[in-house]
Amino acid sequence: MVTESNVSAWAALASKLWSTSQESLVEEFLSQKFPYEFIYRKDGCVVAFMSLSVRQDYVEGTQVSPVAYLEGIFVLEAYQKLGIASELIAFARNWAKKQELKELASDCRLENVTSQALHHALGFREVSRTVHFVMKVD
Repeated sequence: MVTESNVSAWAALASKLWSTSQESLVEEFLSQKFPYEFIYRKDGCVVAFMSLSVRQDYVEGTQVSPVAYLEGIFVLEAYQKLGIASELIAFARNWAKKQELKELASDCRLENVTSQALHHALGFREVSRTVHFVMKVD
């Protein structure tokens, strides 16, 4: 679990996944915008993290609400292909069960084929693809 004592290590990894500065991530964590953050240590170093949430609103492809939601998962390249992501997802599933949630959902960008492959390898099934549009009205 991420705490104030290890939030900097978490932010260093999270900034690699999300286009946000470490400082901003620490600030958001301290203001409780990231309530369910988990880090993974190997050889005494933080080498991966996972961000979970509980979504109350409708989540594409789910059958129930609320659901556990994988907001992000990241493993340093040198530690990939060692089963760390699988361990994190096993933890997420157990965490969701303890929260009495029935489903774990996630998403990724259409162009992120690496993330899509990871999700499939971890046991997720694809439920939809979406393209969003916007138009100015002024």
